[in-house]
Amino acid sequence: MFAVIYRAFVYPHCDEEYRQHWKSIADYFVTHCGAIGSTLHQTAEGEYIAYSRWPNRETRDKYWGDQATHTFDHNIHETILKLKACLDMSKPYDEIAMEVVEN
Repeated sequence: MFAVIYRAFVYPHCDEEYRQHWKSIADYFVTHCGAIGSTLHQTAEGEYIAYSRWPNRETRDKYWGDQATHTFDHNIHETILKLKACLDMSKPYDEIAMEVVEN
């Protein structure tokens, strides 16, 4: 299994919108891209942390990231743009990628 952790702060007025967009995107990745699942968390400080699970790095990279070869349909592409518009980029975080080494 391959997991990715995304961390971000969301503009306060975008919390509900962000959660709706995140769910749509997470469902799309499971239904159409081979993702195993995702979980969204929020810290007491308001930071969102999403944990995305994939069968392996190659599957994830095919659908997401700088080297992705998959083209999203119009609706999910628009949803990704709307989700990104909710992010407060003045507080950016890089993703954290992990592979299971022992389970």
